[in-house]
Amino acid sequence: MTRYQERMDEHRRYARELVSGGQDEALEKALDMIRNADRIVIGGGAGLSACGGLNYMSLEVLKKEFPALARRGYHTLWEALWDDRRTKQQKIGMMAAEVLWACYDFPVIRAYQDLLRMVEDKDYFVLTSNIDRQFHKAGFEEERIFEPQCSASDLQCQTPCCRDIWDGESVWRKIAANMDRETYACLEEDIPRCDRCHAPAVQNMRGIKSFIPDKVMWNRIEFEQYIKEASDLRTVFLELGAGFNSPGVIRHPFQRLAYRYPKAALIRMNQEFPKVPEKIKDRSVEIAGDMGEALAQMRRLYERK
Repeated sequence: MTRYQERMDEHRRYARELVSGGQDEALEKALDMIRNADRIVIGGGAGLSACGGLNYMSLEVLKKEFPALARRGYHTLWEALWDDRRTKQQKIGMMAAEVLWACYDFPVIRAYQDLLRMVEDKDYFVLTSNIDRQFHKAGFEEERIFEPQCSASDLQCQTPCCRDIWDGESVWRKIAANMDRETYACLEEDIPRCDRCHAPAVQNMRGIKSFIPDKVMWNRIEFEQYIKEASDLRTVFLELGAGFNSPGVIRHPFQRLAYRYPKAALIRMNQEFPKVPEKIKDRSVEIAGDMGEALAQMRRLYERK
């Protein structure tokens, strides 16, 4: 076992201890922090969507939503989407199936609705690494959602020959309708292409060399100014489901800012990784276990008072 694996196991043991000891007091404290906050910076990670069924790491979800992939020997959707042995047509077919599931067809998750109920009358801003648009579906204000990773649904030219970004729903649905249901291989003629130059079209997502940031960065300045102005306020960093897959987006910045801002507090809700650094523990709340149930309980407490 590597040192990294040992550390992850330590985090998981800590989370189990929190759950076994009961978390009612922690939920009450977190709710009081939210009520008394001047500003709330919400960080939505993969765990927030996973608690409502949008779980890329679940064999159960794979069998239910993508049974053909389970029959092919995959254990999670994440594993299937990163399999280098796939053909180009299989990659695009799986991509279409994922996008339709995650971005278009999956209903709004209750955890997002419960969260909105508690912050809708507060001064908030959302930072999310999720690509499923659940914050939009739940009704959070568009101008208060900063999503630097973008949505998996949008397309752009691979070259790119232009700065066009377009919604790909009709493209993805056509691919899914015509692809092989067992291998997920799409038809050659259904491979997305740019309408202008006919080069391949790709997802408008951070990570590709040709990434066009125009759509996702439109409110970056507003978000950064919001964070800057929060330095002397009672600011709550509400971190939801941000683990160690990409901790540099939400997890590490939130705990660093909570440490730097003297009036700030950190609420870390994470099924397996709720632990906060010792130096900010007195201004933090750690909540482990089922995040959906935790948010539902917090909403019930909120509506009683």
